Amino acid sequence: MKFFIATLILTVGLSAQSRLDSLYNEYIALHEKEVHTLVNEITTKENVKCNFGIENSVRLGIKSFSPALQKILKTMFIRPELDTSIVSPSGFFRIHFNKGTDAPQYNINELAKAFDSSYSFEVNYLGFLPPPKDLGNGGDDKYDVYIYRMSRGIYGNTNSEEEISSGSKTFYSYIEMDNSFSGYPTTGILAAKVTAAHELHHAIQIGNYILRESATEIYDLYFYELTSTSMEEFVYDEINDYYYYFKSGGYFNFTDKAFGSNEGYNLAVWNIFLKDKFNLNVIKRQWELMRTYRALEAIDVSLIENQSSFLDSYNEFGVWTFYTNYRTVQGKYFEEAENYPLIKPAITVNFNKNLTPTEINSDVTSISFVKVVNSLNEKKDTLFFVLSTFEMKSGISDLSKQFHSTITISDSWQNNFATLPFGYYLLFSPDYPDIWKCSSIINYIVYSPVKSTETVFPSPFHYEDGKSIYIPLNGTIDDPVSLKIYSISMDLVCDIETELTPHLLIDKPVVKWNGLNNKNEKLGSGVYFYFIKSQERTALGKLVIVNE
Repeated sequence: MKFFIATLILTVGLSAQSRLDSLYNEYIALHEKEVHTLVNEITTKENVKCNFGIENSVRLGIKSFSPALQKILKTMFIRPELDTSIVSPSGFFRIHFNKGTDAPQYNINELAKAFDSSYSFEVNYLGFLPPPKDLGNGGDDKYDVYIYRMSRGIYGNTNSEEEISSGSKTFYSYIEMDNSFSGYPTTGILAAKVTAAHELHHAIQIGNYILRESATEIYDLYFYELTSTSMEEFVYDEINDYYYYFKSGGYFNFTDKAFGSNEGYNLAVWNIFLKDKFNLNVIKRQWELMRTYRALEAIDVSLIENQSSFLDSYNEFGVWTFYTNYRTVQGKYFEEAENYPLIKPAITVNFNKNLTPTEINSDVTSISFVKVVNSLNEKKDTLFFVLSTFEMKSGISDLSKQFHSTITISDSWQNNFATLPFGYYLLFSPDYPDIWKCSSIINYIVYSPVKSTETVFPSPFHYEDGKSIYIPLNGTIDDPVSLKIYSISMDLVCDIETELTPHLLIDKPVVKWNGLNNKNEKLGSGVYFYFIKSQERTALGKLVIVNE
């Protein structure tokens, strides 16, 4: 019953104190069946796999409630009392359950092995830190898992308890799981296995890295669920419960939705892309960075360290998501692409020789697919443009923000148009060029992305008295920026705080750098990567230094 109350509390709003004070009386006045109906209406609006966000938001925000309500809530957050337990073969987990009518409807010994397998992959293989053992709760210091009838379509839950050390934002925890998974998209022991992989990673996340929250919410909840859901696929590749999140409300129908506004389950394919494009280490690195950065920043920095960026990788991810279902290319892109649905274009237009510019308003940090159909020629060409945006500040704190661009297609060259195959010409006009990336797919073949980045000058850079490197960046003169310079091996050689300055030769602010490292020394000849971050945007690029 505690899940229903926790959901109701979060739904009415943690800040609505007077509403909360009367909540318990309202609950008493309602019949249990009516409470079930109400909560089901709330939670079935989204695909809910686990109650991690709802329950932990209430647990962590409990001090904001009235003393009377705190007393009620604390009784709801007591661990289940079950009559039997076993220890997993590795000795790390203790699995609690009841015998009789509430007994697990799957093999409990197989579940214990599944937890050990998940631990072996996520901790021993990937290198994540193990979830901390508790302080003797559950009978000993083993990590506790409780199996009972959860109902309501929730597979499991990882519950935070005491903070490990004051201010650490890391917590001891325990896991709860359903005892049957009857009527779920995946049932029985298969559902139990993926739930073990999913919930174990939540325990790893909040036990070693961070559970960042305010009085009313867990920040970047989508990132917690995104990682845990992808672990299901990494540990149990053959089960594929994550396909359930491809349904009508899934990512492939709403690629133009801001990245951070997703619930997370539907973004498991993003981590699958990162694993295939880079390696699994980049995902672990993101959680190390999460201790300092918000999720979107952690993702971007981890990709910069791999000589990419969120903007570049997210655009390529958009191309990968295009090649699914009947468009699948064997041996390329997603391994299971033929089982994925087709993406839904944000805009579809018909081509004519005098095509009016197509207006696009894209959510911050999203992917918009623009479909253009040329029915005037015999081939009936189809053009897709994959437009991705990335602007850090709004991507974290203002998910409703949109950015504007236009696409114009022509069958004859015009000034400033880019040349495409098959006699097409493209003018892509975004409002802020450095936050956009555009890739072209014509008759299902990808062509080079449209370049919108500015050029560093002088290039290459030669050390001379009084000479500097200039990196153009959209912004306002005197805006503060941070500049990081990395070697080709991704060693940080320069890390400075500076500001945007004017330059006489171009009508755009620049970041000025003297080419010296943190020790005020000249660098060796070679290619270097720069990463610039301002309040409004980030920029990534290369520069060449010649030290003769």
